[in-house]
Amino acid sequence: MIAYATNKFPPVPILHISLSAPGESAQTELAPALIDTGSDFTLVPEKWLRDLDAPRSRPARVRGLWSAYREVTLFLVDIHLEIGTLPGVEVVRVMKSEGIFENEEIVLGRNVLNLLILLLEGPAQQTSVLERRPSRL
Repeated sequence: MIAYATNKFPPVPILHISLSAPGESAQTELAPALIDTGSDFTLVPEKWLRDLDAPRSRPARVRGLWSAYREVTLFLVDIHLEIGTLPGVEVVRVMKSEGIFENEEIVLGRNVLNLLILLLEGPAQQTSVLERRPSRL
């Protein structure tokens, strides 16, 4: 179980992940990644992608809350979790100059969340990654 991050209000569910270029072993320290079921894609600060030398994947159009669509380039990374690795995940690069995130946070969007079985225990403020679906909660 992973405790929610309490540096935000309300507290936010997180997972501890590390990243690598596709096919490589984990190349970053474990970092908290915010779980955001409203985000279509996973967002990664440019610094992380540059340090990994992550390859470009393809162009895409994305839109943030209350904003117009814009063109971005998706990058490929492997996401390493305690239960295993999610290979070849497309992520959106977030430029520091955009000032979207104060602490260069990683945001896990639905393109990653839909690959996992997660239990978000709001009252206990705990996140768990499950290996199989529980028979009963």
